[in-house]
This record gives sequence, structure tokens and C-alpha cells, in this order.
Amino acid sequence: MSQNLKVKIDWGKFRPVEGVKFTPRDFCETIDGGQAFTWHKSENFDPSEPEYAGTFGKVLAKLRLSHDGAALAAFPKTLDTDAAMRAVREYLDADTDYSDMRAALAAIPDVRLRRALEIYPTLRILRQNPREALICFICSSSKRIVQIKQCVRLLSEKLGEEICGGYHAIPDFPKIAEADDAVLASCKLGFRAAYLKKSSAKIGSDKFDAMSLRTLDYDNAKAYLTSLSGVGDKVADCILLFGASRFEAFPVDTWIRKAMDSMYSTGENAKKIRSFAAERFGSGAGFAQQLIFAAIRNGHI
Repeated sequence: MSQNLKVKIDWGKFRPVEGVKFTPRDFCETIDGGQAFTWHKSENFDPSEPEYAGTFGKVLAKLRLSHDGAALAAFPKTLDTDAAMRAVREYLDADTDYSDMRAALAAIPDVRLRRALEIYPTLRILRQNPREALICFICSSSKRIVQIKQCVRLLSEKLGEEICGGYHAIPDFPKIAEADDAVLASCKLGFRAAYLKKSSAKIGSDKFDAMSLRTLDYDNAKAYLTSLSGVGDKVADCILLFGASRFEAFPVDTWIRKAMDSMYSTGENAKKIRSFAAERFGSGAGFAQQLIFAAIRNGHI
């Protein structure tokens, strides 16, 4: 069943997500700015109090921002449990205090970075399941966000477990590895279908636990990821930053190449840019990347 179809879902009441506040701009940028690809604006979307519906893991939720900036979550009544709320808090990385990292970045003598910090005072990095991030970012190569969302939705509908009301979870690696090529092709993946299938098969053969990306030495984690089909340095760093909360990761795409060269005269060599970012931004490099990415993409700096 397609998530584009309106399916009657009996939603529970919105409840506050403890410890998480956003400005409307930051809420939208965090949920729908390219970190994840399973969210869409709900029919009740209002720019001043934005609302999204989407999935992560086996959770279907609506996320809304209240008038005072508090993040709220609602679930289908059949899924409305304390466990679902705990999952939302982890997904929004509610227990991470950004104040020290923001202060360290603000101390850098850099007018445009400070401007980005001011424009996005409550931006967060999602703490996604590394498995889901890995699958989604293999799908992301050379595609725009709206196209990536379509691929992920189709993949989930055809191979993933239904959660509720026509919404499906992202499938696991064995399902993808065993999938018929025609099914993967129908997900509009193009050349990425072969990458995704080969990578899923290798992960299964290696008995690799994607959750280990959160604890492995960064270089070893990245080395394993880049051994997979369709995973280069940029995709690996996206997986590590948005799926494993590895803030030392600094994904370099076209936007960041241009921004870093404009701001710091780095040139557009990705390896040199990552090296420069590690030295300049330290342990907050990944967060700095997202601030710069959001600000430059939206024309703020």
C-alpha cells in the first residue's frame, strides 16, 4: 500500500518530547534537510508550527513543533507507548547537549560560521539507526532529496515490514540481498540498485553489525564502509554522522566544496577539505558541516 494514499489512522494525542526545543527553521532543517529521507509534511503543516509524519525503525510518528518551540510527538494509538516516545528521544538525540560544541565553534574567528550559528540556534544532528542510514545514503548518490525519498519509500513498500496504515519500515539487509533485480529496479534506484544489493550481501556475508559503527575507531569504521559497493568518502561520512553520531565525520559534497573554498580558500579537493575541517573545527566538525551546509544551501551566508 502506498504512503501517498490517505489511509485512516487513529492517532493518539501529541505529547512533548522531553528536553528538545527548536525554532521552526531548525526543526524543518533537522527533520527534512537531507539528514533523513522518511519524513513528509503532514496535511496540517504550518510554517510557524510545522508538522511531519514519517517512520524510523518500526515506529510511525507525527512530529510537530508547538508555538513555544517544544517538540511534540504523536503515534497511532496501537503504537502509542512509552517505548515509542523513548525511541523518538533517541532519534532526536535529546540527551546530547550542544552548548559546549556551539561555544567552541563560536570562539573561532569566523564571521560566516558565527552567522550560521545565529541563524540555526537549535539545529540538531539526528541519531538514526546506522543500518537505515547506510541503506538510505547508498540510495542518495546523485539524487535530490525528493528523489531519494521516493526511492526509500518504494523500497520500504516493496520489501519492508508494514508498520501501520500503509507505512512501511526500511527493509533489512537480507531482504535487500535476496530481492529480485526487477523489484529493486522498480524502486527507481537506477545504478544504485546493484550497489545496494551487493553491499547488503557483503554485510550479511561478513556478519557485520551496523550498530558497531557507533563504537568502532573512526578510521576503521570508515574503511569498512568504503569497502562496500556505492560507498565513497562522502556517503561513508554521511552514514557515520547521521547514523552513528560520529561528529568527527565531515561529508564533502558539491555544496560543501564550494562553501569551504569560498570561506577558507581550501580549493575543492575533498581530502584537503576534510583535513582542514578536522584541524579548524575539531570534534565538532560534523556539526559545523551541517551548519555550513544548511546556511549556504538556503542562501543565508
